[in-house]
Amino acid sequence: MTHTSAQAAGVLDIRYVVKDDPWSSHSIIRTWMTQCAAGTRVLDIGAATGMLGQQFTPAGLILDGIEPHPAWAEIARPYYASLICGMLDQAEDAFLRDHQVVVCADVLEHMAQPEQALRRLVALQPAGSQFLISVPNIANLWVRLNLLAGRFDYTERGILDRTHLHFFTRRTFKSMLLSAGLVVAELRATPIPLNLVHPFFERAAGGRSVHKGLAGCTAAWPTVLGYQFVAKAIKPV
Repeated sequence: MTHTSAQAAGVLDIRYVVKDDPWSSHSIIRTWMTQCAAGTRVLDIGAATGMLGQQFTPAGLILDGIEPHPAWAEIARPYYASLICGMLDQAEDAFLRDHQVVVCADVLEHMAQPEQALRRLVALQPAGSQFLISVPNIANLWVRLNLLAGRFDYTERGILDRTHLHFFTRRTFKSMLLSAGLVVAELRATPIPLNLVHPFFERAAGGRSVHKGLAGCTAAWPTVLGYQFVAKAIKPV
């Protein structure tokens, strides 16, 4: 479902982390996909090790995938009707076209020209198709405070993941979706994944309460506290 830069074949990138808390982009996208009827064709850009395929192929959805990491692609392949190991711009139009749902989860920020890639995907899908997209929020409070202190340091994962080539605010994210020909049906902000910061926020009742409270605050102040923005966008009929 997500990917970072490809490494040597057969070596899994340790930076890849599935975000399973109920407020994460992964959980939001999975929830939206549970609303799809059996037989829905889904294009999963950045399939990683095939989490969407594992969950939704048995439910009757037909998934095609693209994953540039060779080792991840081999793990994911059994769960997809078809899967390409490579980059999006290497895929033929015939492979990309005619899907009712397109998932770009934690993908566009890794592209040098994300708007161009999204426009291509939109043009190839039928009217009424859904795009489920997540991107990091560069205007998160943590980044703002670091900028005030004169710091803009890349990290191994997160908003300033060193493989990110493009950065988004809520305004620029919405602008890109509209420019690509999509209508935003729903836009949500996710909280900082505290469960990935320290096990306390996942294992202890008090920690889970703090995480839930942060999720509520993030919903109230999405542009400042949002860790990621997650959109369901529609290609107009």
